Amino acid sequence: MDKHERAAAAALLALGFALRLVCLASLPCGLNQDEASAGYDAWALLNYGVDRCGNAWPVLLEAWGSGQNALMSWLAMPFIAVLGLTETAVRLPNALAGCFTLAAFWRLARRARGGRFGLLALALLAINPWHIMASRWALESNLLPAALAAGLWCCALAEERPWAAVGAGAAFGLALYAYGTAFFFLPPFLIIAAVRLRRYLSPAPAAAALGVFALLALPITLCQAANALGLGAIHLLGLTLPELTSTRQSATSVLGGGGWTAAWDNFRTFLGILWRQSDGLPWNSLGLAHGGIFYVFGLPTAAVGLAVSFGGRKNTPQEWPLRAGVLCALACTFLISGNINRLNMLWPLLVYFEAAGCYVLLRALRSWAALPLAGIALCFALFLGGYNDALGEPGNVNFFPGLGEAIEYAESERRGGEDIYITDYVNAPYIFALFYTQTDPLTFAETVDYADENAAFRSVLGFEGFRFGDAAEAEGLAVLHVSELDGREALAVFGSYAVCRGNETEEP
Repeated sequence: MDKHERAAAAALLALGFALRLVCLASLPCGLNQDEASAGYDAWALLNYGVDRCGNAWPVLLEAWGSGQNALMSWLAMPFIAVLGLTETAVRLPNALAGCFTLAAFWRLARRARGGRFGLLALALLAINPWHIMASRWALESNLLPAALAAGLWCCALAEERPWAAVGAGAAFGLALYAYGTAFFFLPPFLIIAAVRLRRYLSPAPAAAALGVFALLALPITLCQAANALGLGAIHLLGLTLPELTSTRQSATSVLGGGGWTAAWDNFRTFLGILWRQSDGLPWNSLGLAHGGIFYVFGLPTAAVGLAVSFGGRKNTPQEWPLRAGVLCALACTFLISGNINRLNMLWPLLVYFEAAGCYVLLRALRSWAALPLAGIALCFALFLGGYNDALGEPGNVNFFPGLGEAIEYAESERRGGEDIYITDYVNAPYIFALFYTQTDPLTFAETVDYADENAAFRSVLGFEGFRFGDAAEAEGLAVLHVSELDGREALAVFGSYAVCRGNETEEP
């Protein structure tokens, strides 16, 4: 690697890091309920050793009832210890994981096809709309691509450095705690990897890699099996394997039933997402007009890259982890009821093959290559503008900007032991009350009133000091969306949320 390549890689990494880290607390503006859930449970574990449901060191968070992956909450704990329970502290694990993915992705691409291709692949992932968006908010499942990237990189290295296989075992073991879809992706991939690496690994590193993977995978695998069999909660060496109200896999995959019909429906859903580059969820994609998953040119160039790679695989033997990965991820599209975040193991792999297709086309264009590069820059600029408009302060309605400040203000205005009423205009308002007031999780577990404690997504009617429901029922001190004031005079307004005191009229 010469100094020019190093300088270019450093510049692209710096750009990618900035796009994932700058203004992390304010873009997206506000906090999503999944972020608040993962962050509050991390804070509860850090300070009390239990999650909000009273489970001591759970391998899978009970959360809403049907579970939430625990890895992100574990990784957030040191940041919360230093920065407090803030938006920045909760989002840093995903943002830093996104930065790590850039570096691992670049090294994989460089090893497979050389320095210039590595820089192109790094550039395309650095400005990739899906990856930027996924790195900037704390959806716990978005850690999976980073864990898989680490595993793929270690598998590639193991051909030259056999003990790197231990790193692959650790990365793949942790991937099971990042997102449950890893249980679909990993079995076929690990079989392919074992066949490929058998000639390179002596018994010692192979046994060590298998042992590390098995040790890490055992608790979460037992937890999933116990819930599938209805065995109840299990306590194992200080860890809790919690009992869930239902398993998320049964609701989001073919495990819920339907057989071949469900598998075909899942694949058709995936094809629709791929074609539109959107699943209708604005935190996953802004739509093709503002970048989609990998820009308007991504799908055709990825098709070219896949054709070139699989057609000329003898010329790129180092590409095997990426080829195996994309085949396993595509197989998962039949098994998983698709949206963009559920299929997140696939998108970095398609970006790689997008880069392969772009590389072929740019080399063919030669002196005209500046034109498509200018087009890519224009697409990137349109994405940045659309992202700021959709999820920045002016237009964001999906991350409830102002809600946290409103809850904190209401807490300061509370009279004696009166309850604070929070509107159900907000998704799962109780988790925001827990997050912004930092309520003792033991108090919550003892006083929570569920509408249905056996529901997959449990609705909370109230807990000590708080009540939740329709704005029309609000009495006393209330946090409402400004559209729900209905003649009440606000004590204070924060973004889209107002604090008022029932139907009383008071000066702001």
